[in-house]
Amino acid sequence: MLVGVAASALAASSGFPGRNGGIVFNSRRRGNVDLYLRRANSKVVRLTRSATTEEYPSFSADGTLIAFGRRPRAGTGDIYVMQANGTRLRRITRGGGDETVPTWAPDGLHLAYTAVGDDDEIYAVGVDGSGAVDLTNSPGSDLDPAWSPDGTKIAFASNRDDPTGEAYEIYVMDADGSNQVRLTHTPGDDGEPAWSPDGTRIAFVTGPGSRSDIAVMNADGSGLTTITRNGRSFEPAWSPDGTKIAFTSLVSNRGDLFVVRADGTGLQRLIRSRFDDGAPDWQPLP
Repeated sequence: MLVGVAASALAASSGFPGRNGGIVFNSRRRGNVDLYLRRANSKVVRLTRSATTEEYPSFSADGTLIAFGRRPRAGTGDIYVMQANGTRLRRITRGGGDETVPTWAPDGLHLAYTAVGDDDEIYAVGVDGSGAVDLTNSPGSDLDPAWSPDGTKIAFASNRDDPTGEAYEIYVMDADGSNQVRLTHTPGDDGEPAWSPDGTRIAFVTGPGSRSDIAVMNADGSGLTTITRNGRSFEPAWSPDGTKIAFTSLVSNRGDLFVVRADGTGLQRLIRSRFDDGAPDWQPLP
């Protein structure tokens, strides 16, 4: 039982619509992958400086902390947390496999993440590193957790219903791992779910074969609409005010950051660089 998660619902709902801050992302700019912040004034600042790979950053609901996966050149990765300015780094997990792609509970007391191994699972853990629990516990591969803004649900991707183990669909479960329900039934792969700040919609990646585009659906799986059409877009992240979605798109086989309105209009490129940028997450401002 994840104590305190459901009790955060009222506080999370009262924070919408939020104010849009900077966008954190990972980038290979100095020989290895570090975390950077694109501020609202478009200035890019470096947050981490190590010989390890730091990736898949996630802002806490109050915008003061960033969780991320850190992986050494040799060995397995773990979840870390730091202040939004890159200071006060601390390690959260110490598992035997790769632990990555964290997502915050809105109460700020728990994290969910992917534990990669022979049987990929979604785990939850306290931010003090205690009480890790396997939430999905299925024979399939379960990836890409995303905690709902009211704290009661976690969306994720799974291949459990595909006999070939190739096609993933979007599922949702209660925050304690119960009531796992399939939401999408598309002919291609679906993954990387992201909740809108008001909890009514989910953005995700969908596409047949090697194509990938950003789609948006209602939180119950209805009303699916694809909002990009280039076949090279992934890693969606909602703006705190709920009007836009940042995402990664391949340009000349390199990741670049873009933003689009939730209805698919107003496409803009956020960063023009010769580097490989990706995995954006938008900072909520108090």
